[in-house]
Amino acid sequence: MKRKKKHNQQMTFMLIPHNAARPLQWNMSRKLLSGAAAVIAVLIICYGAIGVWFYISQDDIRHVNQIKQDNQEKVETIELLNQEISKIEKQQEDIAQKQLELKRIMGIKGENNRSLEVSRGGKGGIDYGTRNRGDNAVLQQTVEIRTQLAIQEKELDELLARVNNNKAYFRSIPNQWPAQGDISSEFGWRSSPFGGRGDSFHGGIDVANDSGVAVVAAADGTVNFAGWKGGYGKLLEINHGYGYKTAYGHNSALLVNEGDKVKKGQEIARMGTTGRSTGPHLHFEVIKDGELQDPRIYLP
Repeated sequence: MKRKKKHNQQMTFMLIPHNAARPLQWNMSRKLLSGAAAVIAVLIICYGAIGVWFYISQDDIRHVNQIKQDNQEKVETIELLNQEISKIEKQQEDIAQKQLELKRIMGIKGENNRSLEVSRGGKGGIDYGTRNRGDNAVLQQTVEIRTQLAIQEKELDELLARVNNNKAYFRSIPNQWPAQGDISSEFGWRSSPFGGRGDSFHGGIDVANDSGVAVVAAADGTVNFAGWKGGYGKLLEINHGYGYKTAYGHNSALLVNEGDKVKKGQEIARMGTTGRSTGPHLHFEVIKDGELQDPRIYLP
């Protein structure tokens, strides 16, 4: 049986102008038309894909640019922070130098290494680890710190000026620790270390250490007593003027004599256990206008 041969079907396209011109027409096979449609569809898909890719690329570029801008801002903030920190460090150095100058003028050479330290109980400062802070917040904080340091430095300058104008007075204040050691007994009422009933009043502080440890003057002054005095054993008394006097008891040796001028921090005796004593220590008293004072009020 013979198959009928399929004829390639043709399609005619015609354009008819509005004027009297001759119509335009052309014939196209279905196969060719299908191919053309397929090509057009592929082109549309390609152009669409290119458009989407371009949009995404532009978005990525914007994102990258934003990151660069943020990073640049962080770099600038870090530079500002470093500048502020450098300024703070410089202010701290200036304040430390002025504090040293004050101590030099006032004759304060150092603090006593004592084991019975009384807790001051105060707390303060910035804990940077408790919560996250933005760079700008930290920068603002450094500016505030620098402002506070500037205020402190100004106050220190004013104090330094007053001290310079009153050197003799400040060097007469008994604020130099008279010996290195541990505080074995504080000022005030206490249970007697010698036994017996009731409490006894202790008119100074006791600094315990080994016999022979240096004892120094707590302030500038004149020695008005040097010798043995009852329960004090070998005793020194110094008149500092401005109503201040100090006493140093239980020494093993006295290195100055009555009438000698002494400077704050000058070695004047050696620690011992003479007089009424349970062991080597210095008994230190401060008298202001004839009244016993707690030496801790004056000592740093």
